[in-house]
Amino acid sequence: MRGLDSHDELICLRAGGQPVSGAEPVLPPIVQASLFRHARTADLLDGLAHESRRTVYSRGTNPGIRALETSLAALERAGDCRCFGSGMAAIAATFFAVLDSGDHILFAGDIYGPTLQLATQLERFGITHSQVFPEGESALDTIEAALTPATRLIFVESPGTMLFGLLPLEAIARLAQSRNILTAIDNTVATPLLQKPITLGFDIVLHSCSKYIGGHSDVIGGAVMASEALVQNIFERGYMLLGGIQAPLDAFLLTRGLMTLPARLKQHQADGEVLARALVDHPRVRRVFHPALDDRAADLFERQLRGHSGLFSIEIDAPDFDRVCACLDRLKLFGRAVSWGGVESLVIPAGRADGHDPRRPFNLVRLSVGLEGPDKLLDDLDQALGQ
Repeated sequence: MRGLDSHDELICLRAGGQPVSGAEPVLPPIVQASLFRHARTADLLDGLAHESRRTVYSRGTNPGIRALETSLAALERAGDCRCFGSGMAAIAATFFAVLDSGDHILFAGDIYGPTLQLATQLERFGITHSQVFPEGESALDTIEAALTPATRLIFVESPGTMLFGLLPLEAIARLAQSRNILTAIDNTVATPLLQKPITLGFDIVLHSCSKYIGGHSDVIGGAVMASEALVQNIFERGYMLLGGIQAPLDAFLLTRGLMTLPARLKQHQADGEVLARALVDHPRVRRVFHPALDDRAADLFERQLRGHSGLFSIEIDAPDFDRVCACLDRLKLFGRAVSWGGVESLVIPAGRADGHDPRRPFNLVRLSVGLEGPDKLLDDLDQALGQ
């Protein structure tokens, strides 16, 4: 597993701005203002004409939020960034901006459930979608066969939701470019520190900032990063019109989280891998889903990622869903909760109790490894599984 990029670590550490002498704040202040005065009417009109860059009304641009956006764009090597009130707000604004009636979205791999639910809602407006699950050497062929003349967007997660499978991002980007199709990826699991899809050819990168970027389970937020032209399009057609904006306080909390992301992520990924490797040989664990331990994806892991976070899934040896829940109820250090990426360890059933999804059996469990220490967490898992 490669170390983090030292340049990225400096971007995070200085996300709040360079400390200076005198009485100026180290962190950007929370500008809790809905609107901004201008010295002249001409300045106001000019601001309205360039609202993606000028502070006129906080539904458009706010100084504290803009500071966070600048840091995130730098981390993803993107032309620009826009932050939103949630990850789903970022995805919704992106779909709203780049898709028209008659367009088709191809989802490749495992995708966050609400993203697919949103795509289903878009069917009411003439936007269709389909999903494929490409694997191994035939992954690109599977994706290419699923494209239609109406495909406007290929949307992926890699590592994917719940099973953390990897997709060949560079090859997907080249295929899409040859067909004049946009590519978007939800990069939340890897964070901008461990994977940079834009450098691999992807057009749009999205994040739920509520997870590792926030890092303290106290803020909801989202972000979209792309070229300046694409972000401007999303700003005009999605961000401003749908209104899913980020609050100034939330941007402050995310900036604070970003400044400690490198230190936290190093520990998350180190402890997560220790735990995952230990569980591979556990008698009550049937399978571990962690991209660093998947020999079939070793080449992709080496080429695309600098490591993995503290998030992975396991299949436990249990006869039914009720026994799975009983096992999770015995855990003492792992909290039972949705989401992930904070300093506390969390667990959630990741399978389908009804058995309708063979890719996610009833005994699948997702672990978010916090900072309690791998030995303590393994003891906790051992006592819960052992019973």
